[in-house]
Amino acid sequence: MRRLTDETVMAVGRLTLAATELEYLLAGIGASQADDDRAAIFAAADEPLRTARRSAQHASPDHRDEFTGLIEAAATYLAQGRTAVRAMWFENGLVSAATFDEISSLILRCRDRLQALLDELDGTPAALPRSR
Repeated sequence: MRRLTDETVMAVGRLTLAATELEYLLAGIGASQADDDRAAIFAAADEPLRTARRSAQHASPDHRDEFTGLIEAAATYLAQGRTAVRAMWFENGLVSAATFDEISSLILRCRDRLQALLDELDGTPAALPRSR
């Protein structure tokens, strides 16, 4: 791994926080449907995404595709973030702060869209229960 600029280190930190926040929301989505422990889901690697995918299948038919699409988008953005961080360890791993910030932005927009959908459906019968 090459020496990182302060700007890159801060961008990686922003990416890490954005990804963790999205995973926390996914854990809440998964826990709310299965009445599981959000903290336990959140603490297990890849479990927030797995449980959120299962929970999306229980959303009302009117919103199931939207939930599924957002959760799959979350999976893509989280994978992109991991790939970008790991790329720094390769000899030619030229990943700029701008790349990390771009992925962070995608993650945060996805989180916001998921949260808005949950807020919209909060009182809707047969909708996916709101995360705690």
